[in-house]
Order: sequence, then structure tokens, then C-alpha cells
Amino acid sequence: MPARLLCASKSSVDDPSLAGAFGALTNLADARLGSKILFATDEWFATADNMIKATPPVFDPEAFCTQGKVMDGWESRRRRLPGHDWALVRLGVAGFVHGLELDTAYFTGNQVPAARVLAASIDAAEDASWLGPPRADLGVRGTCATPDEIAKARARVEAIAEWHELLPMMRLRPGYVKDGQSVHRFATPPALAAKRVTHLLVDALPDGGLARLRAWGVVARHFASELAGPAVGPIDLLSALHGGRAVGCSNQHYGEPRNLLRPGRGVRMDDGWETSRNPHRPPVIITDAASGLVHMPGASEWCVLRLAAVAGNLERIEIDTAHFRGNFPESVLVEACEAPHATSDALLGGGGGSSGGGGGHRGEATESVEWRTLLPRTRLGPDAIHTFGRDALDLERSGSRRITHVRVTIFPDGGISRVRLIGTAVDPMPPVGPK
Repeated sequence: MPARLLCASKSSVDDPSLAGAFGALTNLADARLGSKILFATDEWFATADNMIKATPPVFDPEAFCTQGKVMDGWESRRRRLPGHDWALVRLGVAGFVHGLELDTAYFTGNQVPAARVLAASIDAAEDASWLGPPRADLGVRGTCATPDEIAKARARVEAIAEWHELLPMMRLRPGYVKDGQSVHRFATPPALAAKRVTHLLVDALPDGGLARLRAWGVVARHFASELAGPAVGPIDLLSALHGGRAVGCSNQHYGEPRNLLRPGRGVRMDDGWETSRNPHRPPVIITDAASGLVHMPGASEWCVLRLAAVAGNLERIEIDTAHFRGNFPESVLVEACEAPHATSDALLGGGGGSSGGGGGHRGEATESVEWRTLLPRTRLGPDAIHTFGRDALDLERSGSRRITHVRVTIFPDGGISRVRLIGTAVDPMPPVGPK
């Protein structure tokens, strides 16, 4: 335990119901956001960088290597020396951690028996020079640090910051994936969720395998220096790196809306938002004579996205259908509102959104959120970036140059990979909790 451990969680409970609360948060430990493993004591069977992969764990029963079974996670040797294994994670972007998710998927007899997670805010050099000479073989399967390297690294880790215990030692179940039994979810106590975090220290007690680590939270960007001002200029105000978040959607059968906010283009089809086939499509598809678009009465799916900051002077919107070639939407409609303090329920129309079912129907709103057209319904094509500049946007009809949320409606269903809203940050968004 670090000598400068300030406070500990008095109690933590593995709570499966937290899956819904985590749905509107950002995984701050996602490698796609720049998260990185800075140190790991042992990577004999599987390397620690697997823990922070964005993709779900997979298992190939035929995959073996010199060290033994190839696993999609971090797995150390069976420890025969005093101590325990641990790994240091630098988050891709600083944030406030509202909950942790530890997944032991497919580690059914070799999982980490117990784990503890510590957190700190370290504003030292990003190259981690403070940690000493990097392990030359870090991230290489079949390697481990020497006892001397481990002792020196741990001493530097404990000395550089005041650590707090996001998760006390908790027992973990074997990684049987049926019914989600491999996934362990823990809420962060409110006092700790209010602390800015840049690094996590994952203690594997004493050794074994951990498939994934996810730190669900809210990005902490400094508005004046990182989001706004002449030196910053226009930015993608929906980017997860800046603090954009997905609020909810009508349907996310194959991919979830928060994928839309990741940096870069989608790497494959599941790295986007994709719905099931909308059951409300008409039996026979016809084209509307006036618009030239498919006539889809009552058939649409939608998602609501929260900007990282209040947007002004909007320059363009980008809709990317990368990898969606036979399942891209026929068209898209983008609406905007200025409602910085609106609840999720109000933004979703009172219906609370959906994680599985289709239909696109919104419930009766319990609060008033006025959505105005920003991009009129426009045709999309397969596997392409669609750019809509100021001339294509209905800035007058949208009613305001200030935008806090957008609602993206696709007709009638399908998948898109990324949504970008390029503009100037004019005001910070109010801080919010999980949901």
C-alpha cells in the first residue's frame, strides 16, 4: 500500500445495475483515447496493454505460444516470490472517475483472485521520465521486471503523488462470460469521484489474469486553456477527448453511441453506433416524390450527444459511415438545442432511451427541451465521410448560435461510425454526474 495513501473507500459493492449508469460516461482508461501502460511487474502469459483495449475480450481455444495459452488480457506467472503483481496506467485524458469495471472474461481458473485500484493526479512529464528508465521489454509477452526494477518503480510511484483508494481489495469471480458473470462493476464514493485523476495503479492480488479495466467517468478539460480562446480555435466539440458524451439513444443493438465520439475513423464496423433493423419500416419501401427520400412514417432511430462545451460559430458537421457499406442509413437529420442544465430524461423525451429495442418512438417529455433543425434530412452514402459546411446547415432555423446538445436521427436504421461538430467553445458546460 503506498505510504501516501490519503483515503480509502470504506465499502464497495459489485453492482450489476451500474451498467446503465455507466452508459453515459467515458472510459478514461481506453487505449483509443491515448491511455498507456507505464509499468507492469510481469507479462508472462499476456501483456498488460490488453487490459485497456477498446474491444471486448475474445477467446481462441486453439491459440498457444511458447509461454502457454494465449489470453486476451493481462496475465502474470504464478507468483513464487514475496509481494504481488501490479501495473501503472496513465489515462489518455484526465478526468473524474465515477465507477470502475473489472472483467475477468475467459480467465476461469487463472483469474486475479482479488484486485485493488488506486488513483492519483500526476502532472509530471508525459514520457514518465520520473519513473526511471523504461523497461525495454515492456509490452512483450514472456517478460517480467526484476525484483530490483519492481522495488525502484514502486518507490517512485508512491513518492510522486498522494494516492487514494478508488477500490479497496475486492474478490473477483472466475471469468465465465455467460450472463455477464465475468464483469464486476463498482461505483466510486462521491468524495473520491470529485477528485481529478490522471493515473491508476492496479494491484493484482497476488497474481493471475484480468481481461479488461474500464474507468468510467467524465473528462476534465480546462476550459480557458484547452477548449476556448484564440490559441485553441475551432475544435470538435463532440470529441470524447474534449469531454463530449453520449446521453442515450432509441436503439444500440450492435454498437453504442459513445463510439461516435472517439478520435480517428472507426477501425471496423463495431466501432460505431449501429441499430437493429427498425420493425416499424413499411412492408414495401416507397420514395417520397417531393423530397426524393424514402418515405418512412414513424420509422427512425436517434441518439442524443452532449457537447464538451457550449458551441458557437459553428463551422461544419461531419457524419462518417466508415465500414457501413450495406447497412448505412438512407439519410440523417441533426437537431440542436441550448439546454445546459437539462436532465437526461428531458433530453431523451421522457422515455429514458433504450439499449436494445427498436422503434424510434420518444416518450412524453417531463421537461421542455426545444429541438431545432440544424442539418435538414440529408442523404448518406456507404463507407464515406460526409461533410456539411455552413452553407448546408440551417443556422437561422436552429434559432441560436449556442448549442449544448445535438440529436442525430437516422432513417430508418443502420450504422454510422463518427459524428463531429466543429465550432468554437464559448462557455463551459456545467459539471454533471453519471446520470
